[in-house]
Amino acid sequence: MPTTEIAVLPLKAGSEIGDPNNQASSITSSFFDSLRVVDGVQQINFGTKVEDPTHLQMMITWDDIKKHHDFMSADSYGPITGTLGPLLDGDVAMMHVDFQPGQLTKVFSAPVTECLTLYFDGEAPSSYLDDVASVDKALQGTEGYLGYAAGFTHEEIEKEGTKGTGAVVLIGWQSIEAHHAFRETKAFKDNIGTLASTAKNRTVWHVQFMQSV
Repeated sequence: MPTTEIAVLPLKAGSEIGDPNNQASSITSSFFDSLRVVDGVQQINFGTKVEDPTHLQMMITWDDIKKHHDFMSADSYGPITGTLGPLLDGDVAMMHVDFQPGQLTKVFSAPVTECLTLYFDGEAPSSYLDDVASVDKALQGTEGYLGYAAGFTHEEIEKEGTKGTGAVVLIGWQSIEAHHAFRETKAFKDNIGTLASTAKNRTVWHVQFMQSV
């Protein structure tokens, strides 16, 4: 099953990924050029957080998690990932998720993607993805809603003392305004409890993803 590596990188001040005249753009382009030819890489999507552009989020989809682990053990790993060094202003956060259902490409191609991470004590509930699917059915026809993909993390993740396997839900929206408008609707109030009731913590932000081709 394809696995998506989710990496969040804190950027040094002045790094403008979307500006072709900025050094950050050429550095990331060089990194993506090298990464695309690594065995097992299917797709690379990236973008900065709308709420905090000092953080770059990379979503690298691999054939499976073993392919990424094999790359991490390869001699080429250090030189390739080291090209990003001049951009970094802190530690990189990374996790892996097998997203279901197969709407990942559609969600990445949305004008804006809501990135929701849920934190649980211990194992995430096995029924959680079914709960998300039920919310998706309730949201069909909602203005601006374009679909979702969700999955559990391979790793334990931690936030404010809550530690365990987590869940990541990616939701495609026509705009951030559409998402904000949805939060005022009865459908949101009726369904947010399904997503949040068993989670001890959560983070949410938006990214306008681009694809490296």
